Amino acid sequence: MCSTMVRSVVQVLFVLGNCSIGIHAFLTPTKNVATSTTYAPPSIISSSSALQAAPARKVHILPTESDVISAVHQIVESAAEAAIDARGHFALAIPGGSVLKILSTLEPSSDWPSKTTLAFVNHKCVPTDDIAGAIEAQARDKFLNRWGAKVNVISLGGSSDGRKEATEYESKLRTLSEATLPRDEDGFPVFDLALVGVGDDGHVGSLYPHRDEIDVVDGPWIVAAFAKEPPGISLALPVMQRAKSTVISAAGKSIKYPNGKASAMRLAVADEEVTPKDFPASALREYAVWIFDEPNGSEMDLELSSVEKAVADA
Repeated sequence: MCSTMVRSVVQVLFVLGNCSIGIHAFLTPTKNVATSTTYAPPSIISSSSALQAAPARKVHILPTESDVISAVHQIVESAAEAAIDARGHFALAIPGGSVLKILSTLEPSSDWPSKTTLAFVNHKCVPTDDIAGAIEAQARDKFLNRWGAKVNVISLGGSSDGRKEATEYESKLRTLSEATLPRDEDGFPVFDLALVGVGDDGHVGSLYPHRDEIDVVDGPWIVAAFAKEPPGISLALPVMQRAKSTVISAAGKSIKYPNGKASAMRLAVADEEVTPKDFPASALREYAVWIFDEPNGSEMDLELSSVEKAVADA
């Protein structure tokens, strides 16, 4: 009987040992799971590990709205010149909203628009000449027509079919040569400059909080976005993150918003509680140069910077 009990105890210990190993394996991340915001190759990337809010490294609060506009203008010009010097072409991605207002006063100092390909960070699925809804129509009205018929604009098809437009837009981008739109080692496009806007709710492009589109990190360049009607398209999050320079600016105020987007900018840049799923802009903390005027930066405990420093950081 004693020998029987010994054998039973040994068997129990063996089973418990195996269970312990199994539990440890379950709790320990595998080597294929990214543990930081640095992207692994698309074949092993996971949205749960990629969607993290790392500390922001390049945040500049400038005294005035005019300073912010000046900084963005200089960043566009210097990025264009550097890209054209390096490979003969400049790849630029823009959103709508306040960025269009900033670009509306940019007067190119050289002929770089003739060597520029312009894509959209996001765009509604509407006819491209719809001035009320189409970012392309608004951009042409505000500055592209003034720059002349030189910029190679990658246009949408103009339908209301979000999935069709996303697929076709990505196809248009993929047909561009790497001299026009470089790729990184994982096959993602690398824009020389991506100007990205942030909404009060933290959306970037058309990636809205708690939507599936924010989770697309495993290969597609463009996603269809259905948070609003009509639907839209958006650069996927990894494309925004992988631009050679990603710039997010916020400037100006109103009676309704006396501090502009100060609360949203604080959540995007500094709040330690939010996640990219809650506030998508926070996924760009580590990657973007953030440039605010004093009202929009008023909820962050940072000293004033300068136009020169902001431009140098980009």
